[in-house]
Amino acid sequence: MFIFTLYLHFRMSQPSPRFTLFLKIVSGYVVIVLSMAGGSLLILQEWRSLFTSNQSEFQNIQLLQSMTSSLEAEQKTTATILSTRDTVRMRLFHLFHRQFDEYGDSLRSSVEEVDPLMRIDSIRSAHADYIRFVEHNIGQLAADRNFDSSTFLATEAAYIRDIKRRIGQLSTEELPPLSRALANFQQQREVVNSTAYAILGLSFLIGFVISVLIAKALTKPINALKAGTQKVGEGHYETVAVTTNDEVADLTLAFNLMSDKLRRLDEMRMELMSEISHEMRTPLQVIKAGCYTVIHTKDAPPLTVQQREAVAMIHQATNRINTFVNSFLDIAKMEAGLMKYNFSSQKISDLLSPLVQEVQLIAQTRQIALTYDAQDVPAISLDKERLGQVFSNLLSNALKYTPEQGTIAVRVRTITDSSDGAARSFVHVEVQDSGVGIPETDLAKLFDKFYQAKNTPLVNEKGSGLGLALVKHVTEAHGGRVRVQSTVGKGSTFSVEIPVPA
Repeated sequence: MFIFTLYLHFRMSQPSPRFTLFLKIVSGYVVIVLSMAGGSLLILQEWRSLFTSNQSEFQNIQLLQSMTSSLEAEQKTTATILSTRDTVRMRLFHLFHRQFDEYGDSLRSSVEEVDPLMRIDSIRSAHADYIRFVEHNIGQLAADRNFDSSTFLATEAAYIRDIKRRIGQLSTEELPPLSRALANFQQQREVVNSTAYAILGLSFLIGFVISVLIAKALTKPINALKAGTQKVGEGHYETVAVTTNDEVADLTLAFNLMSDKLRRLDEMRMELMSEISHEMRTPLQVIKAGCYTVIHTKDAPPLTVQQREAVAMIHQATNRINTFVNSFLDIAKMEAGLMKYNFSSQKISDLLSPLVQEVQLIAQTRQIALTYDAQDVPAISLDKERLGQVFSNLLSNALKYTPEQGTIAVRVRTITDSSDGAARSFVHVEVQDSGVGIPETDLAKLFDKFYQAKNTPLVNEKGSGLGLALVKHVTEAHGGRVRVQSTVGKGSTFSVEIPVPA
């Protein structure tokens, strides 16, 4: 009992055997090959038993035919001896004679019934008489030059006919067993064929099942790892269960470690951004309040023009920094999946109209013609504040990059899209300007954080590079999509499409 306890403790303390991907694949192929080889051997064994079970009946007929052939060879040899008087050829005659006797012995050993045995003995007895007759007459042929060959040939033909008649009678008796053997052979062949097909099908089935099991064993953890990778890409840092003990398990453990570190880094980043945002907002509010106090104070002497311009610049810069901090924090929350949305049913045109009116006032000061064409569109579920940020950014960019005497067109309509195979309705908002345009090489990265097109130096106002990134995140959070078409020197068209509930 003590020894058994020590053995269990030793086995439990040892690591479980590692079954690598190489061993899995090789083992699977070995099992498949063995199943196919085993099936082939079984089929060969069935065919061998089929021929073995009917071998004696076919062999008896073949032996009778061989005996007839040997008898005819003996007759031809004696004819040659008579024509050439070459008695040396008697050696060849005795060779055929021995073959005939050997065939007779083989035939007799394969027969058990009494009647066929008696017929075989009578054939052999008649053949022995024929041999004695030939030997006697060939001896006279050598001594007598006037030997009468016609009488010999006639008597020899009678011997041959008698022996063939006896062989024919025995063959006739063997025909019923042969017919039965052939019928039995046909039946057994059908059974063997069916068995062979069944064994072959079973072998293929075993090979297919094993292949599926191997493929499933290899792809299941990989698919789980792929799904985990996609979730990490979406900002959900989850671990993947380790279900194997191979190289994929090592990869999964490394992935889980990476996911955990990314989650911690993301939490640290969000915490740091919150701290920075909080620490920056307080002094910015103080600066803004200070600027207001300086401008509107009544007890102090009035400010000079330069002082007022300096205070206005400070106030404007403070607003810009505050906007940047808020946008940066919002995008960080969206990327981390922590942004909260307050959805309500509303028409986009009701949200967009006041924003367009505000921009029209600014556009008039720069001699920019702004047109607004809003068709009647259905109400959709949207976050008014966040989607307002989207359209404010697009309108602001249109104003920023459109020169004086330019045009801006805002359109709202319902469209139907069936590009994904199913017809769906979208509320389509389009902001088109006649500004500087965007180079084609910049379109692919236009919605990335902090990315700005190469022709931004052509305008006076500089952006933070966060506006279009926010547009993309908010639009996709509403289940929609944002697109852009642009030509350098002619302008750009930004389109926001939000799906209409079915």
